[in-house]
Amino acid sequence: MIKEEEIKTETVAENDEVLVDEAETVTDEVSTDDVEDVSPDEVLKEIVKEDEAILNRLVRLQADFENFKKRSQKEKTEMYQFASENFATKLLPVMDNLERAEAALIDASEEARGYIDGLDMVFRQLKDVLKEEGLEEIICEGPFDPNLHHGVAVGEDDEKEDQDIIDVFQKGYKFKGKVIRPAMVKVCSK
Repeated sequence: MIKEEEIKTETVAENDEVLVDEAETVTDEVSTDDVEDVSPDEVLKEIVKEDEAILNRLVRLQADFENFKKRSQKEKTEMYQFASENFATKLLPVMDNLERAEAALIDASEEARGYIDGLDMVFRQLKDVLKEEGLEEIICEGPFDPNLHHGVAVGEDDEKEDQDIIDVFQKGYKFKGKVIRPAMVKVCSK
């Protein structure tokens, strides 16, 4: 990205040099020999016309540079967001394993209660940090949404409506509004 900025800066400098060269050429063309044949009004009109052309080029060049700055800022922001998203995606299996460990220790003895509470605190802290960064769990209640859920099984449930979610096999997550892992669910079919 820095090379692009250097190239653009060099291009701006080259364009400035071209404009200066053109201005010198115009001055050379209007020499003292030609002044006798051309009226001052015509010379003035020609100079104004060329000034307008140079000004138009300068305005376009400035607009191109502003667009370049905006585009590079947007790319930088997206790059940081993508890096965070990639990191959050890599942490999802860790969160799944911590949830499994918690579920396995529910029926543990009273002696293991300290370990369970410690594990719960660490897991809650990890969830809070990831939530602050933009990770959110996908809600798996109500009707099936193919944009958020991945239906892996079909079943029947008298208490649920058709296409409602019956069970969740794996939680799904969004990162800053973008689905990074859909929830794996069992869907009611009647």
